[in-house]
Amino acid sequence: MPVTLQEARTIIDAGLKQARELQQRVAIAVVDEAGNTISLDKMDGTPLYRERFATGKAFAAVLTQMPTAQAQGLRETGPERYFGMMNLFPEQIYLLNGGIPLKRDGQILGAVGVAGGAAGMDEKIAEAGVAAWGG
Repeated sequence: MPVTLQEARTIIDAGLKQARELQQRVAIAVVDEAGNTISLDKMDGTPLYRERFATGKAFAAVLTQMPTAQAQGLRETGPERYFGMMNLFPEQIYLLNGGIPLKRDGQILGAVGVAGGAAGMDEKIAEAGVAAWGG
């Protein structure tokens, strides 16, 4: 069963709560298994273009089927796959920390992406959203 709008809102709300606790201003996106946006939020004062980065991180997590923190290594270990993805989806994939696939029973149903936080914070905020979803 795909990630519902209600589940996406649960993920985003938990991420926003974590972002406030960490004093970070972020954008959070949840996408479906095809990388289409289900829901997207941006906190007041979030730096420009972070919505695009959040969506791009979520899309990258779906496409690579791994957290974007791990997918960064594709540049070195899987250059054919990396450059193939970049050619197919130019300016839509962001292999930066903060994108995590949403899995249930081993199947990827979508992903969450977070952008705008200080180094390492996007990943923690995304993890809070995934934990609240409970997939």
